[in-house]
Amino acid sequence: KNNKKTFREICYIFLEDCKIRGLRNTTIITYNTQIKFILKNFKLSDKDIRKIKVNDIHEFINSRINLYHGIFKRRIIEFLKYIFSYAQKNKFINNNIFDEIKLPPINRTNRNIWSEVEIQEYLPILRNFKYFDIVLLTLETGMRRGEVIGLTWDCVDFNKGIITVNKSYTIHSGFVGMHTPKTNSGTREIVLLNESFKILKKRYKNRTSKYVFPSDKNNNIPVNPMCVSNYFRNFLNKHNIKPIRFHDLRHTHATLLLNKNINYKILSKRLGHSNISFTLQTYTHIVPEHEIQLFKTLSKIF
Repeated sequence: KNNKKTFREICYIFLEDCKIRGLRNTTIITYNTQIKFILKNFKLSDKDIRKIKVNDIHEFINSRINLYHGIFKRRIIEFLKYIFSYAQKNKFINNNIFDEIKLPPINRTNRNIWSEVEIQEYLPILRNFKYFDIVLLTLETGMRRGEVIGLTWDCVDFNKGIITVNKSYTIHSGFVGMHTPKTNSGTREIVLLNESFKILKKRYKNRTSKYVFPSDKNNNIPVNPMCVSNYFRNFLNKHNIKPIRFHDLRHTHATLLLNKNINYKILSKRLGHSNISFTLQTYTHIVPEHEIQLFKTLSKIF
């Protein structure tokens, strides 16, 4: 069997395989975006993948990928490694050259979040924000934007004071839709704080849709996530409030809990992370380095 394939061909085979395996549309769109970037910038895309050497990858990283910031750079390199692993698994190459390549470290900076004092200062102003209820629920639960916006009334239990997170309304590269969580840990129950409980109770009495936060134009769909983020950014700018991304409300929630010494396992479950290790790595600016190293050591033992 002739397994001669160019790097470009392997990328397309990989993408088609992802579709056949039924991966989420948003995941496929992300992969496709990364593939387009790599094929555009990697001058050896049309070379037999078996003839691509370690030096070729180093040259690509140094000449093209290093022009970008840490997180993006790391993701592209990790995806490139993923493609070569796929090629090896499917017998297109014998050895994965990435076994000899050390990935560059991510230089994490402190996330741009609000402190407890800032929240108390901003909340009275934010109450005049059109989507204040969404902001508060995000701050008090740490849910992702799509999870909050995709929330339906059948997932709100007022008797127990909890909400069940089991879907997310996402707009990604033009694709709009409701999705189930990527992992089992993404489906979870979150206890409501008093303020969020009161707000949801009030909205429930005046509900016009199965969605907790329906669109103004069509109550058969949730509000547009990008609209919420854009309004949020403009509101902060108009009122001279410390600028943060909407997603940073989730990081603010997590940071506040970590500063209160919450158990890492409880926080990881509340955020819907796939494992505690991911939680620790995400918040390395708060979690002591010795605890992260301890967790890694124990993970290798058990």
